[in-house]
Amino acid sequence: MNSSHPRQMVQQLAQRFAGRASGPAAMTERVPVSHYTDPQHFQRELQTLFLQRPLVLCHETQLAQQGDAIVQDWLGIPMITVRDKQGAINTFINVCRHRGMRLVPEQGQACLRSLVCPYHQWTYGLDGALRNIPRQESFADLDKKQLGLVTLPTAVRNGLVWVQPTPGKTMDIDTHLAGLGEDLDFFQLGAFSYCQQSVRNVDANWKLIQDAFLDGYHVARLHKHTVGPFFPDALAESNFIGDHLRNAVARNEIEEAVDLPAEQLGDLRRYATFSYTTFPNSVLIFHPEYISIIALFPQSADSTVFVHTMLTPDVPADEAQRDHFLRSFQLIDEGVFAAEDIFAAAGTQQGLRSGANDALIFGGLEEAAVRFHNLIARELA
Repeated sequence: MNSSHPRQMVQQLAQRFAGRASGPAAMTERVPVSHYTDPQHFQRELQTLFLQRPLVLCHETQLAQQGDAIVQDWLGIPMITVRDKQGAINTFINVCRHRGMRLVPEQGQACLRSLVCPYHQWTYGLDGALRNIPRQESFADLDKKQLGLVTLPTAVRNGLVWVQPTPGKTMDIDTHLAGLGEDLDFFQLGAFSYCQQSVRNVDANWKLIQDAFLDGYHVARLHKHTVGPFFPDALAESNFIGDHLRNAVARNEIEEAVDLPAEQLGDLRRYATFSYTTFPNSVLIFHPEYISIIALFPQSADSTVFVHTMLTPDVPADEAQRDHFLRSFQLIDEGVFAAEDIFAAAGTQQGLRSGANDALIFGGLEEAAVRFHNLIARELA
């Protein structure tokens, strides 16, 4: 059930803080360990959830200029996402139409003038069109117009670049968002700018990572030496927007919101850290000073590519400001996400291999994670 506005979530948290509203009811739910370890279950998730739905790839300011590109194989499919000369952002399979050679060899960010196959130098424009075939006279009945790069559906909404990694499908991004864009516009996601990114491989099932970002229960415990002191214990709310989960974890300043009317709350990030789990692969976290985009790309039942991108309100004006944000990025990326959340996910994956448990147990304070697993079960049914 949706709240009509994030302000209502802050007000609910404030009432709970003041003892005027109850928290989630006690419950016990179990998720089978096989959902995190079984290769066949993983393949069903990959085919149903990740290859058939729009996925968050990046923020559009990461591709700010003509020719800016992201080259990646994060789902086992070689892809190039690039801004063309007309300013449009497109995604292509990174494979030459001649003999199947990979066009751009190295993964990562790139700035391209064109896409030239290193094998025979067939050349493609930034729009994917085949521009040149060396010694074209040696080929009979070849139509260059039919041999452009294979396109993957791509759309930009609220500053995010969405890609659907299956050729030939039509992406209905607005149906997928199901009204989520109103919240993302409220938090001005599209007005932020790319600052920094890390890409790491995590030895854990992708859902173990998602579980950590859906759980306010662990904040005061796992993060007790880092961000935990900024938050009351396990004071969180969640609800659905379409298939996406909106979560808010109260900060210590929630006390200031107890008797404030909604219209006087001002910047909601003062009172709570909002995060949006965009089903299935990403988490958007609205910190007080910046935004984190976490995108997950499963490799196997026990391996995931974890991509963390920092967005700032403006492009840093000088070196001092840039240094401030880079230090903030290092603190959250290495000191919290890697050292604590990823540490817990990888440690849990190791624990699951032991056979000690046949299921993971979730209680009332982990209700958002239960909702997420129920959604996965619905999609795989």
